[in-house]
This record gives sequence, structure tokens and C-alpha cells, in this order.
Amino acid sequence: MFHEYENVFIIRPDLDDAEVEATASKLEDAVRELGGHILDRDDWGKRKLAYSIARYTRGHYVLLSLILAPTEVKEVERRMRLDDRIIRFGMFKQTDDVDVESLLAEAAERRKTAAARRAAEAAEATDDDDDNADD
Repeated sequence: MFHEYENVFIIRPDLDDAEVEATASKLEDAVRELGGHILDRDDWGKRKLAYSIARYTRGHYVLLSLILAPTEVKEVERRMRLDDRIIRFGMFKQTDDVDVESLLAEAAERRKTAAARRAAEAAEATDDDDDNADD
């Protein structure tokens, strides 16, 4: 039995992009190691915190959508607590007893659609730059 979760975590703002990526990837690897699946990762970037956390007033926010057995949630939370790069996190259950295969297929389709949209936007931006160069 698996549940769908959303995990929002805040990474220290003084880390560079490579360290932010490494932190998020390490967490994804931990979920996979525990038998879970990653549906999506959304990097929200650096934002102002509502209140100071460990003397930081800003943080790098990341949203991770995942499928995980409820018995493994405490282990993922333990690993986040041990990582000193993560200053705050929240794990929120979205749905009980999910169909893993259909959720993975839906997530793959969303990623494919988003990639096509980004490619079209990039091509459009390139076309606009070419049009402006002619002026």
C-alpha cells in the first residue's frame, strides 16, 4: 500500500545551485532506496521566509511530489533532519492507497507536456530575437 505525498523543504540560501541540486537529488535517492517513486520536483527558487530560521531570512524552496509507503515516511523525515543543508521541511499526505502505475504514467505525461511547452517557448523567444535583430 502506497500513499501520495508532497514534501516541501527549504534549503539554506547560501548554497550554490550545484549544492541545491545535490541536496534534492540525495533526498530523491533516499525515497527510491526506500521503495518509493518520485512524481515531480518543482524548484521554487529563493524566497523570503515568513520568519527567521537558524538566522536565515531567505531560503531555497523545493517541492517534491512522491509516492511512498506510510511506514517509510519517518525514515525520509529522519534523513532530512540529519541533513544540515535543509533548514525546514513539511511532508503532507495527498491521497491514500494510490494506483502507483497510473500516477507514474500521469507524471510522465505531465513532464513530457511541460518539456514540449518549454521547447516551444524557447523557440518562440529565439524567433523574437531574430525578428528584433532585423530592425
